[in-house]
Parts: sequence; C-alpha cells; structure tokens
Amino acid sequence: MMGNAGKLLALLAPALLAGCYTVDQARLTSFVGETVQAGMPLDQALVRMNTEGFSCDTRSAGPIVCVRMQGRLLPNACTEKVELVRGPGGRTVGRVDVPPIKCTHV
Repeated sequence: MMGNAGKLLALLAPALLAGCYTVDQARLTSFVGETVQAGMPLDQALVRMNTEGFSCDTRSAGPIVCVRMQGRLLPNACTEKVELVRGPGGRTVGRVDVPPIKCTHV
C-alpha cells in the first residue's frame, strides 16, 4: 500500500519531469536549422517559429527576434532566442542566427 506522500509524489512526478529543461545549444541550433532556412519566405518562417512555440517581434527594422521560454516549473527560466535577418527586399530570410541560450535563477 502506498501512503499519502507516495501517492502525491506519484501524481506530481510527471509534472515535475515535464518541467525539466537541459540547456543544449547544439540541439537548439540544429532544430532551428531544420525549421527555418535562409532563402525561405519570411511569412513561412514566422509561421513555423510560432508553431514551435516562439514569439516573434516583427516591429523592428533590424533582425526579427523570436524567443521561447523554457524551464518554467523549476527555479530556472531559460530563454531560447532566434534572430531572423531579412534578405534583400525584406520578404525572405537572409540569415538565421541562434544566440546562446540565457538562463536566470529565480
């Protein structure tokens, strides 16, 4: 028989494990490279980034910055960022930059 503490742990374990996030810059860079590429229509790139949970700010005349927060259930909050540099004419992706993942301890 499982006690109340054991039952509680069994119920919470999946939620705690789902909140685990490991910083893996190489994996993020590879994932982004499979999701958006230079030369693709900017509108299509924005839809793909949004589908993957990124929020993109298109108001800047410079690169379009897309961010996604990770690790919300733990005391660490990590921000994954992707910069979409517009190509000639502004309708395509000219370059995709993936800055280092930044984490803060809360």
